[in-house]
Amino acid sequence: MKPENELAIIVAFYLSKYGESGLANLGYRTYRQAFDSVGSLLGVKPNSVKNWRDEFDPFYDNNRKGWYRRGIRPTRAKVMEAFDALSENAITVIVRDIVDPGKATTIASTLQATLAEIERADTAQEEAIQREIRYTPRGPTGRMAEEVFIAKFRAGLTPFAGEFQDRRDEGVGFDFEVISEQGSSLIEVKGLAKERGGISFTDKEWSVANGSQNSYFLGLVTDTLTSPKIGFLQNPAKNFTPAYYAYTTVTVNWNVSASQIDQIVVS
Repeated sequence: MKPENELAIIVAFYLSKYGESGLANLGYRTYRQAFDSVGSLLGVKPNSVKNWRDEFDPFYDNNRKGWYRRGIRPTRAKVMEAFDALSENAITVIVRDIVDPGKATTIASTLQATLAEIERADTAQEEAIQREIRYTPRGPTGRMAEEVFIAKFRAGLTPFAGEFQDRRDEGVGFDFEVISEQGSSLIEVKGLAKERGGISFTDKEWSVANGSQNSYFLGLVTDTLTSPKIGFLQNPAKNFTPAYYAYTTVTVNWNVSASQIDQIVVS
């Protein structure tokens, strides 16, 4: 895959995640204008940019279904892994630089490690196809799976009963907590696009699972995009022996120059 394609996929991810707000942030009025402009700037087909955006759509609340019947490809999953945790402000700055002709060389250098990770994901997929191995995407289908769990809990169709707390935005290593007289149940929800496949725990999630033991539950939703079904496993730290996987993600630091710091009077 060409670096230009990888950069265009990052822009497509941004357009999917932030929708109309993303268009406005980049100065575009319509998606067609965005596809044409990005395609022209990066030397890729405008329809490719649109198709890449559609691949991300099932994972974000943007009123488009996208390609929800097909699991996300490794390169797209890698983009989500690298950029999804960034603030809107940070990813907007990066994407603006990608579509700025004067900064093309600089941004490609800045993202060199991440682009290399995306390229490795693409190579691994091609090798799997050549060996006729069916690749099971490990990218997040979390949001849809979480909504399935919430609906099942509210309908009384889970093993949990008690006070429901949504902890997803707190970075505590699990998604939901159910508090009852017997104690707290910590539930981490994972989703698979198909009937079977592997899942990933973040280091934080796995650490909390190890520390919480029987209080920690995995909620697994299969066929998330078509016909979701859910099951539960208590104490995944005891029942699983996972292999670790380290990848390069994007970290944004906001550096202030010495000349700007000089305005502060110290005594």
